[in-house]
Order: sequence, then C-alpha cells, then structure tokens
Amino acid sequence: MVRQRNVWWMLIGLAALVAAFGWGPIVSSALAKDYSASIAKMPVYAESTEKGVLVDLVKAIATASGNNISIQVHPFARSMDNVINRKVDFHLPMILNPNVGEDKLDYDHSTETIFHVNFVLYSNKNKILDKNNLAGAKIDTDRAHTQYFPFPTEASSDLEGSLKKVDIGRIDGFIFADQASDPIIKAAGLKNIHRQLYQTFDVKIILPKGEKGKEVDQMFTEAIKKLRESGEYQKIMGVVDQKYDDWQP
Repeated sequence: MVRQRNVWWMLIGLAALVAAFGWGPIVSSALAKDYSASIAKMPVYAESTEKGVLVDLVKAIATASGNNISIQVHPFARSMDNVINRKVDFHLPMILNPNVGEDKLDYDHSTETIFHVNFVLYSNKNKILDKNNLAGAKIDTDRAHTQYFPFPTEASSDLEGSLKKVDIGRIDGFIFADQASDPIIKAAGLKNIHRQLYQTFDVKIILPKGEKGKEVDQMFTEAIKKLRESGEYQKIMGVVDQKYDDWQP
C-alpha cells in the first residue's frame, strides 16, 4: 500500500512538472514509435527524400501521429520489394488492382485510399489507339503495373524512354499515371502524342502481412482522419488527386 501511494504521488508530481515547465513534447517524444517508409521514385510524387507530394504526406502523417518515420526513395519495384521482404514498414503508392484478391498478394493494402490516379493511354497522333481494342498492340507500362491489364504489355523502367518511343512511333502506346507521365511530355516537348483516359484507380499504401501491418494501418487511419479534419490533407494531396484533364500536347 505504501509503495502504491509513493507511485501515485510520483505521477502527480510528474504531471505538475509537465504543466509547469511545458515538458509535454518530451513526454510525447518518449512515447513515439519509429517507422520506416519506402516511396517509389517518380516525378511529382517523390523525386527525393525531401521533395514530392508523397514525401510531404508521410511527413504530415508522422506529425499527426506523433511518431518518427524515416523515408527512403527507390525505383518502384525495389520499393515494393522492401515491404514484401520486411525491410521497411510500408510502401506507397500502390494502385489497387480490382482483379486480384488480398489473399493472392504478398502484402496487404491500407484501409485508407490516399488518392485516385488516372491511367492514361498515350499513343501516336498518326495512329490513335482504341482503348477498348488493344489486343495485339505493342504497349509499354511501368514495370510494377504489367498485371493491371487484360492484354500483354512490355515492362518499362524508363518512363521518358517509353514516351519518346510513342512519340516517334517505335511502339503503339504507353499506359501509366498522368501525374507521372504528363510532366515528362511537357519537359521533353513531345508533340506527336495523343492522350485519352484509360481508367481511374484507387491508390493505397501497402503493408507487410501480419500484426505489424495491422498496427501501421491503424496509425494511418487515425493520422489521416486528423489531417482530413484539419484540411491539411487536401492541401497536400489536392495536387495529385484530380479529375482527368483531356488536354493534348
């Protein structure tokens, strides 16, 4: 009983010190958890560990959750492998493939949809493709997304190279996210490309299977809720979460 009273008075004393001297951040920091993020390297989304919309999102989640999140930026396939091989706690972004169930995957998706992405079909202006009849066409897509289509595609690890091949007619088409591809078209001055919306997908964060993944998912859900309520989420993600714009080069 004496020991319990001593502990009680110690807690009261600590609370008084926190109130008097503003030690709240110190106590909060002591309770913070350490997580690691791997983000796919793409224009606009993540160009370095300090620049990109998704980099800003992860930093905001860290602040909202009161946790520490270290950030790595890698090519898409390697970034995904980092989660599957449990080298990091989560990867983003990952476009949800509605044709594949969670039980068929080596990872889990976050509960939250972090944004939506417009996949655009880029073809040559002299040979505009019909998006509903692509069987037999020679089409590139990002290496990590070949399984999203009901027809064969060639895996590409060079978005600019694939778009340039479309521009000069070496391949029939290229399908990938507009926010990643459009800046390349503009920067490279590609004029012979025709754009059309292929499909809009939900985008998730991917997590390792098991209890660790469930813990991280809960952290995301709570942090993103706070960011949405404060309006901070829209400020960050509104840059990429947009309706398709049917502009042409």
